[in-house]
Amino acid sequence: MTAPQAGQPSGERLSAVPGPLVVPPQRLQGLLRWVAERDQPQRARGYALAVATVAAAAGLRAALDLAVGGLAPTLFIFLGAVAAAAIFAGAGPALVAATLSVLIANYFFIGERTGFDLAAGDLVAGAAFLIEGGLFALFGGRLRSLLRRQLNREAAIAGLYQAAVRSEHELRRANYSLQLLADAGLALNASLDPSETLPALARRLVPEFAGACLVDLRDGRTTRRVAEAFETPEVSDVVAGLLAVDLSGGLPHAMSAAANDGVAWFVGAAEPATLRRLFGLLPGGEGGPCQPRSAIVVPVESGRQVFGAMAFLRFAPSAPFHGADLVIARQLGTRVGLAIENARLYADARRANDAKDEFLGVMSHELRTPVTVIQGGVRYLRDHHGSRLDPAADAVLADLERESLRLARMLQDLLALSRAELDALATSEPVLLQRLIPRLCAGLDPGNSCRLEVRGDETLPPVSADPVAVEHILRNLVHNAARYGPPGGPIEVSLHEVPDGVAVTVADRGPGVAPDELNRIFERFYRSPATAQNTTGAGLGLAVCRRLVEAMGGTITAGLREGGGLAVTFVLPRFPEPEVHDDL
Repeated sequence: MTAPQAGQPSGERLSAVPGPLVVPPQRLQGLLRWVAERDQPQRARGYALAVATVAAAAGLRAALDLAVGGLAPTLFIFLGAVAAAAIFAGAGPALVAATLSVLIANYFFIGERTGFDLAAGDLVAGAAFLIEGGLFALFGGRLRSLLRRQLNREAAIAGLYQAAVRSEHELRRANYSLQLLADAGLALNASLDPSETLPALARRLVPEFAGACLVDLRDGRTTRRVAEAFETPEVSDVVAGLLAVDLSGGLPHAMSAAANDGVAWFVGAAEPATLRRLFGLLPGGEGGPCQPRSAIVVPVESGRQVFGAMAFLRFAPSAPFHGADLVIARQLGTRVGLAIENARLYADARRANDAKDEFLGVMSHELRTPVTVIQGGVRYLRDHHGSRLDPAADAVLADLERESLRLARMLQDLLALSRAELDALATSEPVLLQRLIPRLCAGLDPGNSCRLEVRGDETLPPVSADPVAVEHILRNLVHNAARYGPPGGPIEVSLHEVPDGVAVTVADRGPGVAPDELNRIFERFYRSPATAQNTTGAGLGLAVCRRLVEAMGGTITAGLREGGGLAVTFVLPRFPEPEVHDDL
């Protein structure tokens, strides 16, 4: 069944309402045209009606002649016939009625009966009657024409009103559909767990859209009920009865077909016999309370993949579903399918990410031991046999020392990233950065002959942070600044208070990056094309910094310095002050 189409407004143009008559001399010709305007009745029927009215007037006059004799008002009776012809048939038939009335009245009822009376007085009376009848015909016909126009105008206005009412109904219906789909979207977007969103959706749709809502999802070759909602407990009992009786073409069969084959099922305003065949007759009798009246079953699908089925039922005395409701139900099925697909994709991505993080953590732990052995061996050779090494062996030993140190830092980054991704950071504690940062900088060797310059306020408030994570962030930023800055150049580390907490800035005088790369440099494995060829690295340092800062509830940004260079600033939140309770 399709939804009834809204009526279209009539295209007939309405004539203006006539204004009051003004008859100055210069408009006399217009008045004559107005009086002489031809009417367009159905000719044969109009003239037949005129003859019939005159015949009726003659019959009435003859009957009155028998009752009151010569006292019957002949002219008034025939004038009534002319007026009736003018109103019901128009000006032309009314003129014919006036002429016939003069002839019949003169022949049968004036002067000598059954003969024309040509006396002067009777001729004058006949002429006067003919003039009066003509005026009755003209003005009566015009009155009829105006009345017909008014009626046509009112009919057109009524048609426009009905069209406006239908349009308003369609707009309300469309607004209702959009609001219902918007509410469904809010319910589905509240979580990525279908076990939470689908019951919430079913509760939103009942009783707004249906008296009962069922949602089944496929689980291998079977289906399982994941959500249901009922308007009343009695409706729940009725639905349980419908599902228990597997009638041919009934509700269980329809839900199975929708979940497995993607076939929709629609029962609109059906006859009682059809409802009995599809639903059976439940306690309460036909037409009783909670008797099924209409149903829609649609597949839960996304693209060509079917995940399950949704069923909507209405019960007496509610109105049955219409075609527009079927469209809404299909939209709901599609949106639920998209939500389920997104939830499954998110779960797959989460599992893959967890496996990746676990792999990185295991790999970092497994590689840390051999790297430590390599570094220990290099240090032993340097301390005990360094003086006896030839230049070539000394260069090889220097390469081993440098690369093992770089590999150790990379493993530390991977371990820190793995801990942050797995939310394994230690519990934050109050930290005074004005004491921690200078102590850490004193033990750091930036490399590249760079020197550290630390400055900051000594009265900064404590922040909520993990000291180990802060040390890792500072070391990465300092080494990054030394790697890209000029040899022997300064690396400025400054601390200052901001509204959200305390900010730490590490600035260098290197080449910097392009403005459109200020956000991308914090992505994993990203290296600026302008500097990637000049230095080594894996593109993990800043990504690790961002993840560690965010894990502590802070933010990190990068900006270009005047005169050249890059400044990276991370902000850690202020440690919340303990609440003071008044025990008085």
